[in-house]
Formats: sequence, C-alpha cells, structure tokens
Amino acid sequence: MNKAIRQQFPALHQRINGQPLAYLDSAATCQKPAPVVATIQQFYRRDNANVHRAGYTIAARATEQFEQARATVANYFGMPAKNLVWTRGCTEAINLVAFSWAIHHVNAGDLVLVSGLEHHANLIPWQQVCRTKSAELAIIPVLANGELDQQVFQQQLRRRPKLVALTHVSNVLGTINPVAEMVALAHQYEARVLIDGAQAAAHLTLDVAKLAADFYTFSGHKMYGPTGIGGVLMSDEMLAQCQPWQTGGEMVAEVSYQTASWAEPPYCFEAGTPNIAGAIGLASAISFLQQLPDGWQQHEAELLSYAKQRLAAIDGISLIGEPDEQVAVQSFISTKIHPQDLAQYLDQYGVAVRLGKHCAHPLLSALGVAATLRLSLACYSNRQDIDQLVAAIEAAHQDDVDITSLAEAERCDLDSAKVEVAEAKNWQQTLTALITLGKALPLSLRAKRQPQYLVRGCESATWLEVRQTEAGWQCLVDSEANVVRGILHLLAMDFNQQAVSEQQCFDAEGWLAQQGFHKQLSMTRQSGVAAALLQLQRQLVQ
Repeated sequence: MNKAIRQQFPALHQRINGQPLAYLDSAATCQKPAPVVATIQQFYRRDNANVHRAGYTIAARATEQFEQARATVANYFGMPAKNLVWTRGCTEAINLVAFSWAIHHVNAGDLVLVSGLEHHANLIPWQQVCRTKSAELAIIPVLANGELDQQVFQQQLRRRPKLVALTHVSNVLGTINPVAEMVALAHQYEARVLIDGAQAAAHLTLDVAKLAADFYTFSGHKMYGPTGIGGVLMSDEMLAQCQPWQTGGEMVAEVSYQTASWAEPPYCFEAGTPNIAGAIGLASAISFLQQLPDGWQQHEAELLSYAKQRLAAIDGISLIGEPDEQVAVQSFISTKIHPQDLAQYLDQYGVAVRLGKHCAHPLLSALGVAATLRLSLACYSNRQDIDQLVAAIEAAHQDDVDITSLAEAERCDLDSAKVEVAEAKNWQQTLTALITLGKALPLSLRAKRQPQYLVRGCESATWLEVRQTEAGWQCLVDSEANVVRGILHLLAMDFNQQAVSEQQCFDAEGWLAQQGFHKQLSMTRQSGVAAALLQLQRQLVQ
C-alpha cells in the first residue's frame, strides 16, 4: 500500500547529498502528490482568469472550479460551503477571527483562555487582542507527558472566559487534545471556541459540524495541498457576528464615494483576488486524501511506534512528551550533540527533520528544553526513512566521540584544522572540521556566558566579548552549538592576530563572505553568525 502511495510524490524520488531523501518534516509542510501538481498546472495552462465578475468563458470555468473547490473542502470537514472563508492558511485564519470577531466582542476584564501547547499563531493574536481590550489572557498548563491539565481547564472555565483557543494537535509533541469534550465543556459556560486544526487535517477524520466548534482553522499545505491557501470554518452564528477586517475589491455589495456595504458571508471576508489556483489545488488534495486506501492512518500509527522504539534504543537520545493520544509527530533531543549540530549531520545523510523551537517558545520553556529535533510522518513515510534517520544519528554520535577524543587529547592542530576547513571537498568534511574547531576552543578565547555578551538573533545561545588590551582588541567567543563555535573560533583567531589599525576597520561581513563554507550554512545559521559579527563591530566603536 505505502509503495503505491509513495510513487505519487515526485519530490521523494531524489537524492540529497548522495543519499535517498528521507523526508521527515511533514508537519512543517507535506510533499505534494502528482495529481495536485497537475491540477494547478492545468488551471494555469487552460483556465487562468479572475473569478466571479468577468463575463467570458474561461472566467466562468475558473469561477465554477473555485466555488466547487470551496464546496469540496468544506464538505470534507463536514460543513456547508457557505461556512468556509478562504485565507492564506491557519495563521491568517486565526488573525481573521481575532480582528473580525474577538476585537469586537472581548471587553475590558474579560478572560481569553489559551492552551499551553499552542503554536505562536494561536497565541500572539490573543495577546494582541487582550492588550488592546485590557482583557486577561490565561494559559491551560501542560503536564509532563505533553497533555493539557484538564483539571485546571475546568477550573478556568468557572471564570467564564469569552473565548477558548485550542490546538487540535500539538505541532511539537503530536498530542491529540480531547477537543470534542473540551468544546462541549466550554459551551456550558457560554465560551466561544476556536480550534487550530493545522496538524489534525492530514491525519484525523474530521467532522467540524459534529464537533460544534465556533471556529475551526486549517492550512492546505499541511494536508498535501499548495502553500498560501487555507481557511476558517465558522458556525452560522459566528458568520453573522464577524465584521470584515480587510476591505477593498470583491468583498463589497455597493460602493459610493462616501459609503460602502458588504457582500454576504463568506465573500465579505475575502477582500481582493483570491488564491484561485491554491483553492483548486487544495480540492485536488482533498480528493487524494479521500482516495487513500483503508489502513493508511493505522500505517502512520505503526510507523510512529516503530520510530519511537528505534529512537529510544539509541544511547543519548531522549524523546520529548509521552501523550496517550498522538499523531505521527515526535520531538527528541540528543544529550551528546547540540540540536543544530545534529541537524547538520542528518542533512548530510539525506534526512530532513525540523530543528528549533517550532514556533512554540513558551511550550519548550515549560518542557525545560531550549530546542528539539522533530520528526513528522505522513501517509508516504516508510520504515526506510526511520532506519536512515537512526543510522545517521548513530554515525553522528560516533563522529562526535571521535572529535571529542581528539580535542581532549590536545592533538588538535588548529592551523591544520583551518587548512582542513578551507580545503574540504564537501560539506560533510567542512562540518567535521568546524565541529573540531568548536570542540578545541581554548579557555583563553572563551567569552563569559553572561547576558551582556549574549548575541541576539542567533538560534543557538552564543556569546561574543571584546576586550581592549595593551596589544589591541581581543575577541572572545562561545556557543552551545559547536558548528557556530567553530566558525567564531576561526573569527577570533583571525581578528586577534591583526594589528590595531586593521582591527578598527575590520570588515566582519567581508570576512564571512570569504569563508568557503558561507553559502553552505542554512539561512538561520547565516543570520546567527551575521548577528555575532555585527555585535563585534558594534563593540569596537563603543
């Protein structure tokens, strides 16, 4: 079954750094099946025209496909077409609810209740609303196993919140919240409920009408559709209570120079030309989901169990969260290698996983971890993907042991390491050389790990200190990630050996551009290193 499904995804049949692609980042975005790609191409090749108003044949075809897509997607969620408002995705959908409904119905002193599992997209809009309206924002805490504290939730409901905002499935832990029960309880206290369905739509069978949430949001790119399309499903009552939050063309009934009246819902919430191809492509993705053979959800569950078993057996790997109900998402950390270093290793073995805080900073703080690696599976994932991940982690751990032994034995020749970085034939060799340099950073070049030296804008905690001595300026550095540490070790050595006159006009940006590995760094890491270099230049002029 899985082989036939996988064959429909062109992107999976490629090699990355000489290895088969093991794509384990489907929670960030799913790969797209060939029928979805073909549907979008067909629209642009044959039916590309604006919708609703033009009176010619291909515009009529475009309009018919666009509105049929609305019906197809809404029906997939168990809702009528008129209750679906198109957006660019979950983030815009939640902001739409915040600024078309909540801003008009939440008053000073009211309570907005948000779960502790939320992606920033379902937290920050409510911070904004509460700040604007002088309302209170309260959090449902997360238990150690990654589930919400239902006892605290029920206690908070007695305070009669105006709105409860919950994720259906945690993007960090895969936790499936008991949203049906939570919605029913919230309604007993006359609270409105918004459910963020971004991570649920591609894994669970959904009936939003039966769920009875007031608002349910989703993103197309997480359910095998294109990026830039999603929506919010609203109850009839909420459609009537919401006010347009963006105005312009397409969402109006009549306009004069002084006044305007709005079209009927859902059109009054869809200002401007919509993502027509995106909606049509998402409808094709829905058709793909509906045609999956029986057992695909069980396949995902079994594969997640296999992945957890294999990861738990690796010395130094810790799984984060143990919820009873979980979709195919699992965060983990290595006690041996910093997450950023490990992610770089995995990429060299063709393994794509997510790295960082996953747009859930408060949740990771509550869990007591700075960053995690996250694997997330889809219907096309297989055991080979997991085996490739495990083999890559084990190889990375072994390489790290070898590098540590080399540094601890004081057999690491720094000059030779610099040459090795410059002459590396591929990124794997460069990575090894940089980590060696990071491990070998001597105490004499280490910055104090104090707040005033912390580099802002670097994903891994990084410090840079500049001291003025009789001989000139001295640059001291440190980082939790050995790749960053190695880069900054090179920087400190090059900077410290220069004359004072050269240091004062040191071109940090030019220095980084001259390094052969510059373009091999991820955009996030490039930004972090650039932030450290900027801090160096700022301290020189103080």
